[in-house]
Amino acid sequence: MSHPLVIANWKMNIPSGGISSWIQSEMVSTNDEVDFNKKSSYFKFMGIAPPISHLSELENLLNFGFLGSQDISRFNDGAKTGDISADMVIDKGCTFSILGHSERREFYNETNKDVSEKLRICLEKNILPVICIGESLEDYNAGKTLEVLDMQIKEIFTSLSTKKTVVIAYEPVWAIGSGKTPTPDDVNNIHQHIKDIVQSIAEIEAISFIYGGSVNCENAKSFFQQTNIDGALIGGASLNGKEFLDIYNDFLETF
Repeated sequence: MSHPLVIANWKMNIPSGGISSWIQSEMVSTNDEVDFNKKSSYFKFMGIAPPISHLSELENLLNFGFLGSQDISRFNDGAKTGDISADMVIDKGCTFSILGHSERREFYNETNKDVSEKLRICLEKNILPVICIGESLEDYNAGKTLEVLDMQIKEIFTSLSTKKTVVIAYEPVWAIGSGKTPTPDDVNNIHQHIKDIVQSIAEIEAISFIYGGSVNCENAKSFFQQTNIDGALIGGASLNGKEFLDIYNDFLETF
């Protein structure tokens, strides 16, 4: 079974007004059991990845959805100053982790090998991995999108065999925070290509494909209406709780 997911990636930001103002009334339940069960079902596809320093506060305030880490270390423990291990984020209530985000690749020189190692740690620790892949503007303009994606996929997934679910987030680097996006049809076709390549080199029981890159209230539904798009990884638009909730509701209407 795949795992559709709409993720708020706050990056190194705190929503304006603080976390309590970000949480909308619809995200909080009464003590009524019927209300709790109804809302638990409603928010079962929502994920939030805040800075790790705010995971505990979110866990205490938010009744529903999944908490996630924006990254994990490729090491389990030891003298690795600044790293956050899988066990540490699990202890903070995380059930998924973003891996290989383009900003990690750009600013911290993460490689596909690093992402592959982190993927295997997630699977060992029962953390849902959300693996980011995508091409630069230079590659896109040169018509190398599929070539670049194929290389990333092969270096991350070759020979992987798992019965656990994996989420792949296609995030063209040129679209992140730029206001520019590929067309929904293009993303849909690229997701199909990614699926075909992954299935040819790895044995993964369930894969979901989500899109990331300037997703907002105006364009989200057009992406969610596509057959091969199972959700979204949302950056800037996720810092406004109401806007993120509106995007999530658009997803539910097309799911």
